[in-house]
Amino acid sequence: MPITNRSEAKESGFAQVRDALVKFKGRVTSAEFGVWGGELVDKETGKKVQPREFLEIVTEDNEVLEVTEELSMDISQQWTFRVNCSDYKGSFWVEMFLASADKFKVRIPDGLINKVVTFEKVTLEAYDRNGERTPKYDSTGMVIAGVEGGTAKAAPKIVKKEGAKEPKEVGEVSSEQPAATGDEAVDYMALAVTLAVGKTEAQFKTAIALDPTFINSPHLSLAKAGLLTQALINDGKLTVDGEGKFQKPG
Repeated sequence: MPITNRSEAKESGFAQVRDALVKFKGRVTSAEFGVWGGELVDKETGKKVQPREFLEIVTEDNEVLEVTEELSMDISQQWTFRVNCSDYKGSFWVEMFLASADKFKVRIPDGLINKVVTFEKVTLEAYDRNGERTPKYDSTGMVIAGVEGGTAKAAPKIVKKEGAKEPKEVGEVSSEQPAATGDEAVDYMALAVTLAVGKTEAQFKTAIALDPTFINSPHLSLAKAGLLTQALINDGKLTVDGEGKFQKPG
């Protein structure tokens, strides 16, 4: 019998799948950072807000493991979803998604590629300053619930050149890098300086996430953590002006 109350109407297509899909497994073919917005306006203040970054994940050969209702479309061949990114503790990105990546020792984003990954929908519950639940601010999204197959990329080897300084402490970053050779050599740090000049930290993170040169570079993870610009500042290759923008010294 058809419904007679509009409030009982169901979502269809992609929206319905996003709501109903709780858990699935698939081979990750793409995992890339992107930015949406740029011309967004805050409804309360009327002012433009910063573009928002996301990680877009594409999977193929999917197996649906759990749903709240039958899916309105077949996602077995391919499914794409996004996870909004954030630099702040307490966010879904940091507390749920990155925590799940750490649990399964997956480097984001390139560590996902060609792996068969199980994703599961979870909710990060929100609370106010008094510890009271504020459900309207809850964040729900997919996290990593299992990893199998594929071959993880080997960690870069550290080669101590003759006469070089002793290795730095774990967690310390330097803007120095060994000179690369060959036609495809890239001076990532020099390129990072070029991208950073005239930008704030947030603007730099957006720019480097969109630059194809850095997509598969470990420098991208350092940039997202704010360590890359700090290393460049420590080594005297960048300064910060009164507006919070990076400049070349001198």
